[in-house]
Amino acid sequence: MEALKMDGEWRLRAESELNETPERHDAEMRSMCDLVLNDPNLVVPNADEFLLRFLRARKFNSSKAFQMLQRYYLMKLKCPELFNCPLPSECHKTFDLQAQCMLHNRDQWGRRVYVIRVDSFDSSKATIEDIFRTNILALEQIVREPETQIAGLVVVLDLAGLSLQHAKFFTPYYAKKMVELVQETFPLRFKGFHVVNEPFYFDAVMAVLKPFLKEKIKKRIFLHGSDVEALHGFLSTDILPSEYGGEAGPFDNRGWYMKLLADEEYFKELERYGYKADEAEGES
Repeated sequence: MEALKMDGEWRLRAESELNETPERHDAEMRSMCDLVLNDPNLVVPNADEFLLRFLRARKFNSSKAFQMLQRYYLMKLKCPELFNCPLPSECHKTFDLQAQCMLHNRDQWGRRVYVIRVDSFDSSKATIEDIFRTNILALEQIVREPETQIAGLVVVLDLAGLSLQHAKFFTPYYAKKMVELVQETFPLRFKGFHVVNEPFYFDAVMAVLKPFLKEKIKKRIFLHGSDVEALHGFLSTDILPSEYGGEAGPFDNRGWYMKLLADEEYFKELERYGYKADEAEGES
Protein backbone atom coordinates (compact mmCIF):
# COMPACT_ATOMS: atom_id res chain seq x y z
CA MET A 1 0.00 0.00 0.00
CA GLU A 2 1.05 3.61 -0.55
CA ALA A 3 1.75 4.26 3.11
CA LEU A 4 4.55 1.70 2.97
CA LYS A 5 6.08 2.97 -0.30
CA MET A 6 7.21 6.31 1.12
CA ASP A 7 10.83 6.73 2.12
CA GLY A 8 11.77 6.58 5.77
CA GLU A 9 11.63 10.31 6.56
CA TRP A 10 8.17 10.84 5.14
CA ARG A 11 6.87 7.59 6.62
CA LEU A 12 8.05 8.60 10.10
CA ARG A 13 6.57 12.05 9.66
CA ALA A 14 3.21 10.61 8.61
CA GLU A 15 3.24 8.40 11.68
CA SER A 16 4.11 11.18 14.13
CA GLU A 17 1.91 13.93 12.66
CA LEU A 18 -1.01 11.98 11.19
CA ASN A 19 -1.21 8.73 13.20
CA GLU A 20 -0.40 6.81 10.00
CA THR A 21 0.95 3.53 11.27
CA PRO A 22 0.68 0.51 8.94
CA GLU A 23 -1.96 -1.05 11.18
CA ARG A 24 -4.05 2.10 11.46
CA HIS A 25 -3.66 2.77 7.74
CA ASP A 26 -5.16 -0.60 6.84
CA ALA A 27 -7.96 -0.50 9.42
CA GLU A 28 -9.07 3.05 8.68
CA MET A 29 -8.84 2.50 4.91
CA ARG A 30 -11.16 -0.52 5.22
CA SER A 31 -13.56 1.54 7.31
CA MET A 32 -13.43 4.39 4.79
CA CYS A 33 -14.18 2.03 1.91
CA ASP A 34 -17.16 0.61 3.80
CA LEU A 35 -18.53 4.10 4.45
CA VAL A 36 -18.25 4.96 0.75
CA LEU A 37 -20.00 1.75 -0.26
CA ASN A 38 -22.84 2.54 2.14
CA ASP A 39 -23.52 5.85 0.37
CA PRO A 40 -25.10 4.60 -2.87
CA ASN A 41 -25.44 8.10 -4.34
CA LEU A 42 -21.72 8.81 -4.15
CA VAL A 43 -19.30 7.78 -6.90
CA VAL A 44 -15.58 8.16 -6.19
CA PRO A 45 -12.41 7.03 -7.99
CA ASN A 46 -11.74 3.34 -7.44
CA ALA A 47 -8.32 3.81 -5.91
CA ASP A 48 -7.10 3.82 -2.33
CA GLU A 49 -4.84 6.81 -2.98
CA PHE A 50 -7.88 9.01 -3.57
CA LEU A 51 -9.40 8.14 -0.18
CA LEU A 52 -5.98 8.39 1.45
CA ARG A 53 -5.84 12.17 0.96
CA PHE A 54 -8.99 12.53 3.07
CA LEU A 55 -7.70 10.17 5.76
CA ARG A 56 -4.47 12.15 6.01
CA ALA A 57 -6.36 15.43 6.18
CA ARG A 58 -8.28 14.08 9.19
CA LYS A 59 -5.36 12.27 10.85
CA PHE A 60 -6.68 8.81 10.07
CA ASN A 61 -10.09 9.16 11.59
CA SER A 62 -12.23 7.47 8.94
CA SER A 63 -15.49 8.93 10.24
CA LYS A 64 -14.21 12.52 10.01
CA ALA A 65 -12.49 11.77 6.69
CA PHE A 66 -15.73 10.47 5.20
CA GLN A 67 -17.63 13.55 6.38
CA MET A 68 -15.01 15.69 4.63
CA LEU A 69 -15.38 13.58 1.48
CA GLN A 70 -19.14 14.15 1.48
CA ARG A 71 -18.72 17.92 2.02
CA TYR A 72 -16.12 18.02 -0.76
CA TYR A 73 -18.52 16.62 -3.34
CA LEU A 74 -21.58 18.49 -2.03
CA MET A 75 -19.57 21.71 -2.31
CA LYS A 76 -18.94 21.00 -5.99
CA LEU A 77 -22.58 20.09 -6.56
CA LYS A 78 -24.14 23.09 -4.80
CA CYS A 79 -21.70 25.78 -5.93
CA PRO A 80 -20.13 24.64 -9.21
CA GLU A 81 -19.35 28.19 -10.36
CA LEU A 82 -16.75 28.36 -7.58
CA PHE A 83 -15.72 24.81 -6.77
CA ASN A 84 -15.86 22.71 -9.93
CA CYS A 85 -12.34 22.12 -11.17
CA PRO A 86 -11.82 23.67 -14.62
CA LEU A 87 -9.66 22.12 -17.32
CA PRO A 88 -6.22 23.74 -17.54
CA SER A 89 -6.78 24.51 -21.22
CA GLU A 90 -9.78 26.66 -20.23
CA CYS A 91 -7.70 28.85 -17.91
CA HIS A 92 -5.12 30.44 -20.19
CA LYS A 93 -6.57 33.95 -19.85
CA THR A 94 -6.51 33.71 -16.07
CA PHE A 95 -2.94 32.41 -16.00
CA ASP A 96 -1.87 35.15 -18.42
CA LEU A 97 -2.62 37.64 -15.63
CA GLN A 98 0.38 36.26 -13.67
CA ALA A 99 -1.71 36.44 -10.50
CA GLN A 100 -1.30 32.89 -9.13
CA CYS A 101 1.56 30.43 -8.96
CA MET A 102 2.58 27.32 -7.07
CA LEU A 103 6.27 27.81 -6.38
CA HIS A 104 8.62 25.26 -7.90
CA ASN A 105 10.33 24.25 -4.65
CA ARG A 106 8.93 23.28 -1.28
CA ASP A 107 9.78 25.25 1.84
CA GLN A 108 12.19 24.10 4.52
CA TRP A 109 9.45 21.95 6.11
CA GLY A 110 8.47 20.25 2.87
CA ARG A 111 5.31 22.30 2.39
CA ARG A 112 4.05 23.56 -0.96
CA VAL A 113 3.88 27.36 -1.30
CA TYR A 114 1.16 29.11 -3.33
CA VAL A 115 1.42 32.81 -4.14
CA ILE A 116 -1.59 34.96 -5.04
CA ARG A 117 -1.08 38.55 -6.23
CA VAL A 118 -4.19 40.70 -6.04
CA ASP A 119 -2.78 43.61 -8.05
CA SER A 120 -2.57 41.32 -11.10
CA PHE A 121 -6.31 40.58 -11.06
CA ASP A 122 -8.11 42.28 -13.93
CA SER A 123 -11.89 41.97 -13.75
CA SER A 124 -12.19 42.72 -17.47
CA LYS A 125 -10.21 39.54 -18.24
CA ALA A 126 -11.14 37.19 -15.40
CA THR A 127 -14.08 37.11 -12.99
CA ILE A 128 -13.87 36.31 -9.30
CA GLU A 129 -15.32 32.92 -10.20
CA ASP A 130 -12.47 32.36 -12.69
CA ILE A 131 -9.90 33.17 -10.02
CA PHE A 132 -11.62 30.99 -7.44
CA ARG A 133 -11.84 27.98 -9.75
CA THR A 134 -8.23 28.38 -10.87
CA ASN A 135 -7.24 28.16 -7.20
CA ILE A 136 -9.28 24.93 -7.00
CA LEU A 137 -7.34 23.63 -10.00
CA ALA A 138 -4.07 24.32 -8.18
CA LEU A 139 -5.26 22.53 -5.05
CA GLU A 140 -6.53 19.53 -7.02
CA GLN A 141 -3.11 19.19 -8.62
CA ILE A 142 -0.98 19.24 -5.47
CA VAL A 143 -3.35 17.15 -3.32
CA ARG A 144 -2.24 14.21 -5.45
CA GLU A 145 1.26 14.44 -3.96
CA PRO A 146 1.81 12.23 -0.86
CA GLU A 147 4.41 14.66 0.48
CA THR A 148 1.94 17.54 0.26
CA GLN A 149 -0.78 15.48 1.94
CA ILE A 150 1.63 15.07 4.86
CA ALA A 151 3.40 18.44 5.00
CA GLY A 152 0.59 20.71 3.78
CA LEU A 153 0.37 24.03 1.99
CA VAL A 154 1.35 27.61 2.80
CA VAL A 155 -0.34 30.55 1.04
CA VAL A 156 1.29 33.93 0.43
CA LEU A 157 -1.35 36.56 -0.33
CA ASP A 158 0.07 39.77 -1.79
CA LEU A 159 -2.47 42.57 -1.39
CA ALA A 160 -0.48 45.33 -3.09
CA GLY A 161 -2.88 47.33 -5.23
CA LEU A 162 -5.99 46.18 -3.39
CA SER A 163 -8.84 48.36 -4.64
CA LEU A 164 -12.61 48.53 -4.91
CA GLN A 165 -12.62 46.14 -7.88
CA HIS A 166 -11.23 43.47 -5.53
CA ALA A 167 -13.71 44.16 -2.73
CA LYS A 168 -16.03 41.38 -3.92
CA PHE A 169 -13.44 38.81 -2.88
CA PHE A 170 -13.94 39.77 0.74
CA THR A 171 -17.71 40.08 0.97
CA PRO A 172 -19.26 37.75 3.58
CA TYR A 173 -20.48 35.33 0.89
CA TYR A 174 -17.10 34.74 -0.74
CA ALA A 175 -15.25 34.98 2.56
CA LYS A 176 -17.44 32.24 4.01
CA LYS A 177 -16.89 30.03 0.95
CA MET A 178 -13.12 30.44 1.19
CA VAL A 179 -13.15 29.63 4.88
CA GLU A 180 -15.32 26.54 4.36
CA LEU A 181 -12.90 25.33 1.72
CA VAL A 182 -9.92 25.68 4.06
CA GLN A 183 -11.45 24.48 7.31
CA GLU A 184 -13.93 21.77 6.42
CA THR A 185 -13.97 20.75 2.80
CA PHE A 186 -10.72 20.40 0.89
CA PRO A 187 -8.44 17.50 1.91
CA LEU A 188 -5.27 19.49 2.47
CA ARG A 189 -3.49 20.71 5.57
CA PHE A 190 -3.42 24.51 5.31
CA LYS A 191 -0.42 25.36 7.47
CA GLY A 192 -0.06 29.11 7.09
CA PHE A 193 -1.41 32.27 5.45
CA HIS A 194 1.11 35.06 5.02
CA VAL A 195 -0.39 38.40 3.98
CA VAL A 196 2.02 40.97 2.54
CA ASN A 197 1.56 44.55 1.35
CA GLU A 198 -1.86 44.78 2.94
CA PRO A 199 -3.40 48.30 3.12
CA PHE A 200 -4.27 49.96 6.42
CA TYR A 201 -7.95 49.15 5.99
CA PHE A 202 -7.32 45.39 5.80
CA ASP A 203 -8.37 45.25 9.45
CA ALA A 204 -11.92 45.74 8.19
CA VAL A 205 -11.51 42.74 5.89
CA MET A 206 -10.26 40.63 8.79
CA ALA A 207 -13.31 41.69 10.77
CA VAL A 208 -15.45 40.09 8.04
CA LEU A 209 -13.41 36.88 8.08
CA LYS A 210 -12.91 36.32 11.78
CA PRO A 211 -16.46 35.21 12.68
CA PHE A 212 -16.01 32.27 10.32
CA LEU A 213 -12.53 31.26 11.46
CA LYS A 214 -11.62 28.55 13.93
CA GLU A 215 -8.99 29.45 16.49
CA LYS A 216 -6.46 27.11 14.84
CA ILE A 217 -6.70 28.97 11.54
CA LYS A 218 -6.61 32.40 13.18
CA LYS A 219 -3.24 31.49 14.67
CA ARG A 220 -1.92 30.61 11.21
CA ILE A 221 -2.61 34.05 9.68
CA PHE A 222 0.34 36.44 9.69
CA LEU A 223 0.22 40.05 8.51
CA HIS A 224 3.61 41.33 7.35
CA GLY A 225 2.83 44.64 5.67
CA SER A 226 5.69 45.72 3.41
CA ASP A 227 8.29 44.00 5.59
CA VAL A 228 9.43 41.11 3.39
CA GLU A 229 12.13 40.26 5.90
CA ALA A 230 9.36 39.28 8.29
CA LEU A 231 8.15 36.82 5.62
CA HIS A 232 11.69 35.42 5.44
CA GLY A 233 11.36 34.38 9.05
CA PHE A 234 8.81 31.80 7.87
CA LEU A 235 9.85 30.98 4.30
CA SER A 236 13.41 30.51 3.09
CA THR A 237 14.57 33.09 0.53
CA ASP A 238 15.94 30.41 -1.80
CA ILE A 239 12.40 29.42 -2.88
CA LEU A 240 10.80 32.88 -3.04
CA PRO A 241 10.50 35.05 -6.16
CA SER A 242 12.67 38.16 -6.30
CA GLU A 243 9.58 40.35 -5.76
CA TYR A 244 9.59 39.05 -2.18
CA GLY A 245 13.30 39.35 -1.56
CA GLY A 246 13.94 35.81 -2.73
CA GLU A 247 16.54 34.14 -4.91
CA ALA A 248 14.30 32.13 -7.25
CA GLY A 249 14.02 34.74 -10.00
CA PRO A 250 11.02 36.87 -11.01
CA PHE A 251 7.47 35.68 -10.39
CA ASP A 252 6.44 33.58 -13.39
CA ASN A 253 3.62 31.01 -13.48
CA ARG A 254 4.25 29.68 -17.00
CA GLY A 255 6.16 26.60 -15.83
CA TRP A 256 3.39 25.78 -13.35
CA TYR A 257 0.75 26.22 -16.03
CA MET A 258 2.60 23.89 -18.40
CA LYS A 259 2.56 21.17 -15.72
CA LEU A 260 -1.18 21.59 -15.34
CA LEU A 261 -1.72 21.39 -19.10
CA ALA A 262 0.26 18.15 -19.20
CA ASP A 263 -2.31 16.62 -16.83
CA GLU A 264 -5.39 17.70 -18.79
CA GLU A 265 -6.71 14.13 -19.00
CA TYR A 266 -6.56 13.70 -15.23
CA PHE A 267 -8.77 16.75 -14.73
CA LYS A 268 -11.23 15.49 -17.33
CA GLU A 269 -11.45 12.25 -15.35
CA LEU A 270 -12.22 14.15 -12.12
CA GLU A 271 -15.52 15.35 -13.53
CA ARG A 272 -16.87 11.80 -13.65
CA TYR A 273 -17.24 11.55 -9.88
CA GLY A 274 -19.39 12.96 -7.11
CA TYR A 275 -23.06 13.34 -6.34
CA LYS A 276 -25.75 13.90 -8.94
CA ALA A 277 -28.09 16.83 -8.26
CA ASP A 278 -31.23 14.72 -7.89
CA GLU A 279 -29.47 12.11 -5.75
CA ALA A 280 -27.93 14.43 -3.17
CA GLU A 281 -31.03 16.20 -1.90
CA GLY A 282 -31.11 13.95 1.14
CA GLU A 283 -27.44 14.62 1.93
CA SER A 284 -27.80 18.36 2.52
